[in-house]
Amino acid sequence: MKVSDIVLGPIIVALGVIALIASSMQPRPIFGGGYGGGFFPAIVGIGLVGTGLILSWNGWRERAAVPLVAFESWIHSRRHLANVAVVIAALLFYILTSSWLGFIIAGFISLFVTMLQFTRAPLASFIVSVATIAVVKVTFQDMMLVPLPWGLLEAYAGVLTWR
Repeated sequence: MKVSDIVLGPIIVALGVIALIASSMQPRPIFGGGYGGGFFPAIVGIGLVGTGLILSWNGWRERAAVPLVAFESWIHSRRHLANVAVVIAALLFYILTSSWLGFIIAGFISLFVTMLQFTRAPLASFIVSVATIAVVKVTFQDMMLVPLPWGLLEAYAGVLTWR
């Protein structure tokens, strides 16, 4: 399915504005510079707004030649539909369980299942998922002090924290 840029552009601008508003609500760092939990979401929000405006402009220029929605041949492929379903299910799983399971467990499960769907390589998916979750956890929680939910691993927070 292809959606025209004139439809997609404003949606991306709206997501960018939401990201900017959410980033402004993040706590400021206690010590040091101004790089808190809202720094990277603000950069992403600015990028989304800029990209959405460019897409909107391009869509406006091509509005006569491009249909608003066009269905491609992949829409009939079970594998491609399963890929879409797994990505959406993994995101919903993380959103619904991250506060209870914690970032490490919920993020690992979401990433592993998604990678397994796309690569069909269990060992590689496992190794990359473990490495990715470790890098994201250390980078955001330990270095940038962005709070990530501990969930079931809260009792081990002192052991799993690098500072």
